Amino acid sequence: MKGKKVLALLTCTALLAGGLTACGNSSSTAPAPSTDNTAETAAPEAETTKAAAEQTSAASDDASTEEDITGSLTIWEHGTTFENSLAAVIEGFQKKYPNVEVEYEIKDGDTYYSLLTTAIQSGEAPDLFWTNGTATTNMQDYVKNDVLMDISDLDFSALTEDSMKLATINDTVYSVPWLTMDTRACFYNKDLFAENGWEIPTKFSEFEALLEKQKGAGIIPISFSPTSFFSVLFIFEPVLSAMDPAYTKGLSDYSVKLTDQPAKDALNKLIEWADKGYYGENYKGVTDGSAAILTFTMGKAAMFIGGSWEMSSIESNNPDLNYGAFQIPAEDGTTGMVGTCANGFSIYKDTKSPEAAKAFAQYCASLEAQTTWVQVQRAVSGSPEIQSANPIANEISDCDNVYTSWQSLISKYSIEGGTGNAITEEYFPKLFVGDITVDQLMEDLAKEMQ
Repeated sequence: MKGKKVLALLTCTALLAGGLTACGNSSSTAPAPSTDNTAETAAPEAETTKAAAEQTSAASDDASTEEDITGSLTIWEHGTTFENSLAAVIEGFQKKYPNVEVEYEIKDGDTYYSLLTTAIQSGEAPDLFWTNGTATTNMQDYVKNDVLMDISDLDFSALTEDSMKLATINDTVYSVPWLTMDTRACFYNKDLFAENGWEIPTKFSEFEALLEKQKGAGIIPISFSPTSFFSVLFIFEPVLSAMDPAYTKGLSDYSVKLTDQPAKDALNKLIEWADKGYYGENYKGVTDGSAAILTFTMGKAAMFIGGSWEMSSIESNNPDLNYGAFQIPAEDGTTGMVGTCANGFSIYKDTKSPEAAKAFAQYCASLEAQTTWVQVQRAVSGSPEIQSANPIANEISDCDNVYTSWQSLISKYSIEGGTGNAITEEYFPKLFVGDITVDQLMEDLAKEMQ
């Protein structure tokens, strides 16, 4: 086992140096490389990591205590985009806890929760696993079914108050969040823009005019998959914030409703763009978000609108792609970033290695591990203490406002037993094949909301 880990580590290190490509298959026992992943950010990253390591070392027990902890852990992550970050965190953890065996599995795709629920029901759940936290009802359901460990006694001092909201239900902490901002952005091909004389728009009307120009040039304006709920969601939210900033600001305190007219207008706008051919003639055949990203990275589309975490996939697909990012502007010229901090892992209450599982969760909560995660992920940082390792992440966060995610409020403001999340997950893709209208979606969703 140890020999396999060393070999896989060397392979991962070579891959990361070549452009943060994914390490291994969907199941791995290997830690990934350290956070020193790009030459341009090596110095600040090393400085930050060193400070984090010193803080962690000062706060921890002596080495002998850490070495006394033994066990075997299996961790489930929900997407290949996060594999390098997870493997790098595991590497850091095993330096402190060398007698704990750690395996991870990537359960990529829309079947993640169904696979996890099946594993829990069969008593074969992984020791730690990812959930959306309070952004959806999944973690809440697991709490109701008493399958998550209460980890409120861990030290979360390195984390922010906002990030801990994702991890806390009824004043009890059930997961460790990550200090990365799960944001949405419009990624664009800089070479295509330069070749065609296109400029980043400063108003929403200019953005729509740009779509028409790109179509006229024979280039797909936006690479998009209508078959995945999340692909639809991650274009819907930034378009909504651009079309009506005042409404989007009101989401933060629920002074507006999720089913109000501005939300309907934004969904209808996406359908209008489909009818105008702005996603390409064959967009319905783009089977998922990964396929949409591939179309963009192959240079077949001028833009891709999606989550900030997709930077890893973009760079893995094409390390040489000259791309950037911007926020879709409102008509008044302002820009906004929709997003929240990301959630991390919960502990299965019946884990066979509770001490090791809590040690791993505590390590994830440290500044050292958080820095590793943010920088290997090359994500937008959610902490002033952690510098992003990706200049494009800074382009994403260059905006006038930060907005609450429309979707994240469904769980928070649903009626008792409400099925709002299930409705949107089922209905969003159906909008683009004509199986349901926006009004029907919003009417059914309204019944489930406070």
